[in-house]
Amino acid sequence: MWFDFARDERYPTQYAPNKTPVTVDVLEAGFFAAFIILMVSFLVALPTSKIQTTVFGFLRVTILMVIGLLLLLGNFGQEWEVSHIRSHMPYKAGSPVEIDATIGMKIGLRSVNVTLKSDPSPKEFPKEVINYNERFSWTWDQGRFGFGPFAGHLQQEFRAAQYRGLPTPILWVVEYFVIDGEGFRHGRFYRLAGWFCHVTLWSAFACWLLSLVLFRSVILYGAYCLGLCGILQLTANLLWFVLRNPLPLSIPFEEATMKTKFGSSFWLTFCSGILCLIVASAIIIIDVKFHTYLYTFFGVDPLNNYDEVAYLTKSEELQLRKKKTSDDLPLMDINKPMDGDEDDTEYVPVYIKRKTRPFGPPIVRSNKPKHLMNM
Repeated sequence: MWFDFARDERYPTQYAPNKTPVTVDVLEAGFFAAFIILMVSFLVALPTSKIQTTVFGFLRVTILMVIGLLLLLGNFGQEWEVSHIRSHMPYKAGSPVEIDATIGMKIGLRSVNVTLKSDPSPKEFPKEVINYNERFSWTWDQGRFGFGPFAGHLQQEFRAAQYRGLPTPILWVVEYFVIDGEGFRHGRFYRLAGWFCHVTLWSAFACWLLSLVLFRSVILYGAYCLGLCGILQLTANLLWFVLRNPLPLSIPFEEATMKTKFGSSFWLTFCSGILCLIVASAIIIIDVKFHTYLYTFFGVDPLNNYDEVAYLTKSEELQLRKKKTSDDLPLMDINKPMDGDEDDTEYVPVYIKRKTRPFGPPIVRSNKPKHLMNM
């Protein structure tokens, strides 16, 4: 009753659409939001009574989360190649109006994005805001030749844009990707490069997830998976560089020519791959000499790094110290001075280096008498 006061329409209020220019990629904004939420969740649960443990946890979480964020931004980012120019150009087909505008092109793994902005508006259309941002996607299928129902997704979107009456400069740019014949096949090669990079980056994402799991058990194998993640990302950069186009893409306008260059998504993937290789190499090198400290940094039980735990008497342990063989080096400091009188009734643990067993708890062998096993 209160909502129909002084109204005779008897139907809900309808407002005209409020068209606003696109200012941010919704998918990329979602990745940033998810990253911030996860980081805040980890940081809230991270503080402990030990400052060292808190700092180590913060470094681990931050580095690994940043690598995951860069992976997703590189995979779904729209700026693998970019180009922006300002020129004098016709506005719409069938109209003599010309505008001075800035036109931009962003090529991703799955689509091409074209922007057109003119400020101020032309005198013939004083109330019209020229600020376009149109995306034309391909979904891995080239489709048949032409613009029919069995044509590719890009060709169908191009024909729909013509019917909607998009400005001529936008259609002029997209047409370079639509034409597929003779030596003029820019769209085909970009689609092919995007497909292979798409597969490679998803494989890298799987390796990143596997490394997260292995860093909680066997750190060395986690480093191998992280290094493979970096190699796959660099492979995606190489595939894009080789497959994207045998001929440089050049789109001429009246006062300038659009020529593409590598964009932020390409360089994010490259930097993420280098970061993965650096972190993985550092972990592998540290594991050779300082594996105990490495496991402490990752908050994992150091016993996971050893095959066996042997309980020996002090005299047997002293003989092992003097032997110093490369096969059976004790975990404890071999330079620590020993007392002169050794008590053979006191047993000490000696940890034997990991050789072949990557998973599971260490095997325990003991020379203790049965009545001393629980002591």
